Amino acid sequence: MKWFAVRTIFHFGIKEDGKNVFEERTVVFSGESAEEAFEKADAEVEEYSKCDDRADLAIHPSKELYIQDGDPLIDGYEVWSQLFETTETMEEFFKNRYERYEYTPD
Repeated sequence: MKWFAVRTIFHFGIKEDGKNVFEERTVVFSGESAEEAFEKADAEVEEYSKCDDRADLAIHPSKELYIQDGDPLIDGYEVWSQLFETTETMEEFFKNRYERYEYTPD
């Protein structure tokens, strides 16, 4: 049995100031294949999207899958890794990727 991390993007809702709120969520699943992991992810996403009556969750159709190396899940186990290519400095990349759209609750 293999482990797979599946990343899904949700449109969580719209704030009073008109800003969209997005959630990037990575969840791990066991399975014999990527297809099985995607099937489990689809089922889990449907359940998750119903968990908060206040949220109007829309699910982006594209999910990304990261195949784990097969070792048991332990402290410090990497569940997601993605490489990016840009001419930005590390600080610029960080600001654009993580701070530009930072969520602040009302």
